[in-house]
Amino acid sequence: MKQRILLVFVMTALITSTHAQKKEQKITGYAITAAEKGGKSWKEVRLVDISSGEELKSIYQSNGEMEALNARTGKPVLKKESPSKTVTNTYMATTIPNPERKVVNLDQELTKMESHGRIHMDRVVMVKYRMEAADQPFSTSSAAMAYDKKHERLYYTPMGINQLRYIDLKAKSPKLYYFEDEPFGQVKGMGDVANQITRMVIASDGNGYALTNDANHLIRFTTGKKPVITDLGALTDDAGNGDHSVHGSRMYGGDMIADASGNLFLITASRYVFNINIESKTAKHLGAVKGLPQGFSTNGAMVEEGSKVIIASSQSTAGYYRFDLNSLQAEKVSGASEVFNASDLANGNLAFEKKKKEKKKEEVIPGTKPPVVAADAARKSPVQEASGKNNISVFPNPVTNGVVRVSFDNQPAGRYQVQLLDVSGKLISAKEVTISSDVQLEELRMPELSVRGNYFIKVFSESNKVSMTSKIVVQ
Repeated sequence: MKQRILLVFVMTALITSTHAQKKEQKITGYAITAAEKGGKSWKEVRLVDISSGEELKSIYQSNGEMEALNARTGKPVLKKESPSKTVTNTYMATTIPNPERKVVNLDQELTKMESHGRIHMDRVVMVKYRMEAADQPFSTSSAAMAYDKKHERLYYTPMGINQLRYIDLKAKSPKLYYFEDEPFGQVKGMGDVANQITRMVIASDGNGYALTNDANHLIRFTTGKKPVITDLGALTDDAGNGDHSVHGSRMYGGDMIADASGNLFLITASRYVFNINIESKTAKHLGAVKGLPQGFSTNGAMVEEGSKVIIASSQSTAGYYRFDLNSLQAEKVSGASEVFNASDLANGNLAFEKKKKEKKKEEVIPGTKPPVVAADAARKSPVQEASGKNNISVFPNPVTNGVVRVSFDNQPAGRYQVQLLDVSGKLISAKEVTISSDVQLEELRMPELSVRGNYFIKVFSESNKVSMTSKIVVQ
């Protein structure tokens, strides 16, 4: 009897200990902040504890020394010539002609302009600032950062400078790399608000994506050995967006996150949320985040897990909040009374991503009805015949928006065929997919389905070792 009581005690202690460890698990993320809480100069990079709002590790300090290297060659970044002439308020006159042109030697330029009586104090300071700022990692501040978990890098772009940069976190002391002389967007300076890049993320395909404020430039950058920067062009508003255009000035700022099935989510600074399909470059307005305090702008975002998203404000130090992509309802997640306000947040998590070796219910993707998991298909939904043996499921069912998602759970890697058939067995459309991960979600778009009724989704592998057929209803 004593042994049994002891065993129960030990098991209870273990369960309690495990539960406590799970509760104490920290939510962490990289943040671009000011030197102090409440500051407005976005030049510091920190790893922060979301629960407490405190710094766990300093990644970059603006008052520190960190050599910048060329991302292609590994050689030091070419330093721009610093001005040697003292600029005082005795320099008076009209304007500097063509102030945007490149100044090779500011000292010579000042002397020449002084002799012609063409020096204007504000413009001289602007030229001097622009030359020095191009060299410094964060001197113009930044509001766009993405964490590349695979390569341990923090990608970012400075405000007013159309250049991609990254911090290498693998090195004993972090190193900075610039993609010199490679345009990253079209921003012409700090005053070019529409072309400022303030949203950036690493997507499920391993590529980085950045978006200008006006959403006219979605820029993709690869992260492998030979990075390629590509301007994919403008986003297109979904037909149902109405007055909520992704291009409107009230949709500026904010951040982007990515999900496990190849989509992006834009959270603008004014709390609006859009689902972006990378393939079609279509942005669908989902609504606005609810439950945030007054004055809380949504400037930084990262995925906690599943459909939960952590957000930070560049204006408010009141705390960090989480909201759910399904309900858009927010709640405070940090316990501290004051946190580092941040212009951006980043981590390596993807929305709706299943953890390995965990049997979890399918997350509900915004705009769809809850999927029926394979184990519950027979008793919960007679119209969905997902194969429990094969762990391939199809949702949503009924289909209301012309898109069907096929979930592959622990399937053999290789090529599969996904077919759409009518009730007579006639092939309507087909898509070939390559399965390479334990959990993979594929979309089948059905613009041909203008007629309501019953259809079949058939999935089979190239070797015909795996096959399933699911009945769907189109409304």
